Amino acid sequence: MSSERHLGVGLDCVMTDTIPFHDVKKDAIVIHRVIQGHLPSVTEHARMSLIRALCSLMVQCWSLNPDGRPTAEECRKSVSWMPKIVPAPTRGMDEEASQLRHAQLLNELGHMYRRQADYLSALSCYTEALNIYTTNNDIMGRAVALRGLADVHRFQDQHAEAVPFYSEALQISTALDDESGRASSIFGLAEAHRFRCEYDEAAKLYSECLQIHTNIGNKQFRAADLCGLATVHVQQGEYSEAIKLYSEALQIHTDIGDWRASALALSGLAHVHRYQGEYNKAINLYSEALQTFTDVGDHRERARILWYLAQVHRVQQEYSEARKHYSESLQVYTDIGHTPGRGFALWGLAEVNQALHEYDEATQLYSEALQVFTDVDNKPWRGETLISLAKTSQMQGHSGEAISLYTEASEVLGEMGDSWRASDALRTAADIRGTLQEATTDSAETFKVGEDPLLPSE
Repeated sequence: MSSERHLGVGLDCVMTDTIPFHDVKKDAIVIHRVIQGHLPSVTEHARMSLIRALCSLMVQCWSLNPDGRPTAEECRKSVSWMPKIVPAPTRGMDEEASQLRHAQLLNELGHMYRRQADYLSALSCYTEALNIYTTNNDIMGRAVALRGLADVHRFQDQHAEAVPFYSEALQISTALDDESGRASSIFGLAEAHRFRCEYDEAAKLYSECLQIHTNIGNKQFRAADLCGLATVHVQQGEYSEAIKLYSEALQIHTDIGDWRASALALSGLAHVHRYQGEYNKAINLYSEALQTFTDVGDHRERARILWYLAQVHRVQQEYSEARKHYSESLQVYTDIGHTPGRGFALWGLAEVNQALHEYDEATQLYSEALQVFTDVDNKPWRGETLISLAKTSQMQGHSGEAISLYTEASEVLGEMGDSWRASDALRTAADIRGTLQEATTDSAETFKVGEDPLLPSE
């Protein structure tokens, strides 16, 4: 083999961490492949493809023309779309240690994908890691992978799917006396209960997490627990307590330099001001949080804050601004494949159309949102959207359709345990039905006395 060929083999080993044709057992076959020109692919190998992409980006950054250099944000985006892989197991390690190291890196990669809102890739990484841990009987690692899977479902608002994973991880962490892992599982379960409006249970679990993190001295997670408790207080209308908790969490996050978590606390404070009708304060806090989420590349939170900004503008009847923010939120949610988020944004756009009496457009958007919430089995928002659709039909004079929608909404709300709103929807349906019956009776009486309403009066 020529010196150039030897150099090629060496470079391949360095860049891919494997010997070329490592899957071929016989030298004769390797020689035949080389002679025929069937060489290892540079583009199909993930590590080689990554190296080429990074080198290309590096050359762009070295451009003599400043206008030809990518910005820092463009670099970040380029890197985020490059192929990402787990490094190959180190040669010389025993098989079990190599596999467990591989699983650990898969967990880290899954966490990175989740932060980038690439939930499908995250799910794949955590699932592979879980299988490796299970095969090698690594109980601690299994709990970590289970929590990762649960987090992926929770961040997609699939709380019913998340709960079994959190519960199994909690059992393992409790058996191993792993307080940190135990608290992480409890926090996920608290989030699920809060989503279901089971506030007493959520508050109990958040408080348990807070106690654990206080005992082990984990300030960062303690602040997250404070935010969770604050959110429960907001949803129960206890605003002064919520402000106190959010402010304490914000101070902790600021002190340790966790800007993303600080933005979460800021958005929580913005919620409180929004609920209290202090819209300018809310907009300022939301805008500050939005900038941080944009800077750190958290697309999911960016979409969420855009939606809340749209809500504030809509309440103030600033429909042009509301539509702009809802549309941007919809685009981000669509880009990252967050299905429930798409439903929220579609519903918001429909609300703007309804307020502007653009009923056909509103009906179409509400219907799209309803399909989303039906597909993801989000009963609270399915009920909310059915009410909105019913109101739109009522405003258009489509009484029969409105009655049907209010009745369906009542059933959904009743299943959720929201008896007050379920009864209100039924009352509205009954009122419409009563108005129709009165109109029918009046028409019959008029016809009875010989006055045909279709003939002009003399």
